[in-house]
Amino acid sequence: MSTSRQKFLSYVRDPKGSAPVISPFLPLRDVILATLSSLGLPSGNDPIQDEIQVARALGYEPMFMTDCSGLIFPWTIDEDRSSRDEVVRVIRTRKGEWTRRTPREEAAWSDATGCAVQSREDHEMLVSVCEEIGEREQQIREYFRMWRKNVGEDGVIVLGHPHCSWLGSQISPSAIFYQWNDFPDVYTRSMDAILEASLVVMSIAMEEQIDFMSDSSYGLEMTSPELFQIMDLPYIQRFSAWTHERGGLFWYHNCGFTRQLIVDGVFNTLGADVIETIAPPPEGDNLLEESRRYLHPGICTKGNFSLGLLRDGTPAEICREAEAMVRAVQGFPHIFSTADAVLTGTPAENFVALVRSLRDALGS
Repeated sequence: MSTSRQKFLSYVRDPKGSAPVISPFLPLRDVILATLSSLGLPSGNDPIQDEIQVARALGYEPMFMTDCSGLIFPWTIDEDRSSRDEVVRVIRTRKGEWTRRTPREEAAWSDATGCAVQSREDHEMLVSVCEEIGEREQQIREYFRMWRKNVGEDGVIVLGHPHCSWLGSQISPSAIFYQWNDFPDVYTRSMDAILEASLVVMSIAMEEQIDFMSDSSYGLEMTSPELFQIMDLPYIQRFSAWTHERGGLFWYHNCGFTRQLIVDGVFNTLGADVIETIAPPPEGDNLLEESRRYLHPGICTKGNFSLGLLRDGTPAEICREAEAMVRAVQGFPHIFSTADAVLTGTPAENFVALVRSLRDALGS
């Protein structure tokens, strides 16, 4: 009998000869715990095993995502220099100490998050950290080995995104474009350094049986079609080509506004085996049926159930939309999933309704 991991990988490699896959994208801890409770199942202290238990009960193939940028940039907290309101983080390199100051209560993806790179000097420190990645090989290897051991054959594991154009999440969103405009040569050198460090991480990840290499980028809510092709596309293509040269599978994630990039054929040049999430309004701007038909039939798409509907809709509404998703991709390879990580506060009955409705619609 095939394992969840084997089913998922078989479908990506040979969708016509394999059963369809349902795989909600990273349901948050509160959703998993609520679903376990609603199913009358016990919860433990292991988030991975708890989701595996939910997946077995509902009949979906879970995917898990590891870190990447955190392995390249191993920031540690210096409490002696921190305060009640501010945290000081440090990386020590051959060029000296690189520090990062952030609010203790920083919001994810805000301009205060990942703001280590603020000057030309910070770019020099970033390059130095990347060049020293080999010194952390054993820790990185042990990290991936732990992930494979914990997940086993009960799901697939996707490497976290390198994000070269975001400088490995070491720069605030608004500063990306200011600095790219002000000193593109310096910025490009940092992107190249992250690419090379990421390939070291990817090499270790593949050796430790991580299933998918990956990358991600902003959609057109933050960038432009022209800038995407200059800043993002060459790096994504380099990662995908490197992965395929070694017999691996490449996963591309974009949960934003991507319709124009799909219609113009740009996404067909990424080299991705899986493109996620083909997000619908309001999360993105895609109509799944239209976008799927512009994408090459050899690419497996993944998504695109609305997170808002999943959280706020009724089970009946969710059932209707799940059936519509199945109809929209008929004849094309598609992993049935959500338009990004399942939102906190999503009711267990809605999560259960989505998976069961998809199973019914697929006749599986």
